[in-house]
Amino acid sequence: MKCKTFTIHLAEEARNFEEAKLNKFLESVAVRQSFASVVNNEYWSILVFYEDAASAQFPVQENLAAPPVRQSAAKSVEAEKPAPEPLILTPEQENKFNLLKQWRNERAGEDGLPPYMIAQNESLMQIAAARIEKVEDFLNIKGFGEKRVQKYGEEILNILSADSTI
Repeated sequence: MKCKTFTIHLAEEARNFEEAKLNKFLESVAVRQSFASVVNNEYWSILVFYEDAASAQFPVQENLAAPPVRQSAAKSVEAEKPAPEPLILTPEQENKFNLLKQWRNERAGEDGLPPYMIAQNESLMQIAAARIEKVEDFLNIKGFGEKRVQKYGEEILNILSADSTI
């Protein structure tokens, strides 16, 4: 068994690249165990115990630390939106993403909520990269269910349409 450490900074400038590097590594090995810890509110330190996928001698246990999936009568596991692939945004999409973050932070201040309760960065990145033309399109974005779409969909559409007219 081998081990490898990763550092994922909390600052967004480096985080997407570092997460993509970690994800690429995880796809190529058989993970046996992992540990993660936040250090000084600056970065995640992640320790991964693994075997090379080709030399793994026993079955890989998927999602060792994944929380149990809760099902409601209205939703089935099959209806869950898949986790998005790491996105690399074009300069135009990056501008949209920054506008969406600015709106999200202002809205969070108005509502007295932490920004992630309005929308997570990953969701905003998906929106910036997607072709959103109507409110219903937000339902295809991970993190946006009917309630969030009803509450914020029109506002976000206005931001996106204002950005495209500039």
